[in-house]
Amino acid sequence: MGRVTIALFALASAAFAASPQGDGEALFRETEFKAAARTFERSLAKDPGNARLHYWLGKSYARMAEVSSLLSARRNARKARAHLESAVQLDPGNRVFLTELFEFYVDSPEYFDGGLSCAAAMLERLGLDDGGPGSPSRILADARKEYRGAGWALRKGVLRVGAVTGYLIP
Repeated sequence: MGRVTIALFALASAAFAASPQGDGEALFRETEFKAAARTFERSLAKDPGNARLHYWLGKSYARMAEVSSLLSARRNARKARAHLESAVQLDPGNRVFLTELFEFYVDSPEYFDGGLSCAAAMLERLGLDDGGPGSPSRILADARKEYRGAGWALRKGVLRVGAVTGYLIP
């Protein structure tokens, strides 16, 4: 019985690895975010209601926003937000999807007005925590301290000017 289970697990793993979703996840783990995003986009064209594909595509765009130029970061962040929100909308009980969207809101307030407010609204959906280091409520409190004051206003202004300029340059 144990050998049959192991054989079935091996077959299922091989089938998943050969699937476009498995290919995309492998590319993501190899930090090939752009190639992963293309793979997930092709898969989503065939299965637009797949929350897991939206989740991985959103994660890919979020990482691309982190490592891309100032000119393309905003566009990638908007795409990341849309796909992460779609994943949560399609599978609202999935804590992994909720947590990723929460962390995206907290880490990306320079791209969206109200990102921290959206993260605060998600705290209720994530449930109670102990307030200790690494807990969602503590992460949000720390982010509120970081994204405040004159330094933040200047940084946000520079990011916005860069984004507008990016649209003007052919």
